[in-house]
Amino acid sequence: MLISHRKQFIYTKTVKTAGTSVESYFEKYCMPEGAWEYSRAREEYVSEQGIIGYRGTDPRGRQWFNHMSAAVIREKVGIETWRGYFKFCVMRNPFDKLVSQFYFLRKQGNIPSQADAGPVESFRQWISRGVTAVDRDKYMIDDSLCMDYFIRFEDLEDGVRYVCDRVNASFEPKSIPHLKAKARDRSIPLREFYDGETARLVRKAYAFEIDQFGYDLPE
Repeated sequence: MLISHRKQFIYTKTVKTAGTSVESYFEKYCMPEGAWEYSRAREEYVSEQGIIGYRGTDPRGRQWFNHMSAAVIREKVGIETWRGYFKFCVMRNPFDKLVSQFYFLRKQGNIPSQADAGPVESFRQWISRGVTAVDRDKYMIDDSLCMDYFIRFEDLEDGVRYVCDRVNASFEPKSIPHLKAKARDRSIPLREFYDGETARLVRKAYAFEIDQFGYDLPE
């Protein structure tokens, strides 16, 4: 998560949406001019220019950390700052997001490997145990949307451009890092991961996002 007092914006970090890439691009505006250096991980940073949430594996003991909820951020910054700053995050098609989450968790060893099951069957078994990565608390408070703008993962560059124009920041598309992009097997079409039951479970879990943003499972 980011809070820039220099540019007066707040960024909440959603799960498996290129969130770290967008966070890395904008975090320079939370530091004094010229102080920023790229780092994939990041310790909690607080200054007069802004705040960068801890980016790592264990946020315990930190006041500010990557996947904080919008409600907690609002409580900490105060209602005046929350209302006055431009607030944005990244949204992604839930069907695509969950496949990305599956590969990430499997790489981390959090999904047991099965010798007789390939990635498609393993994914369907994983979904059948309960849909994860529903992180509505990053962009909703009291069941209402609380962001001013959503960068769409599918049009990431255009979304970053819009935010840059809105907060008077320079737009440099070549500076947008593409992190974690190689964790997934792109040879399998997205549609092949889903059968009728897994698609039904995702539509149920993400009914709001599918309706609000017009997402669906590609044919």
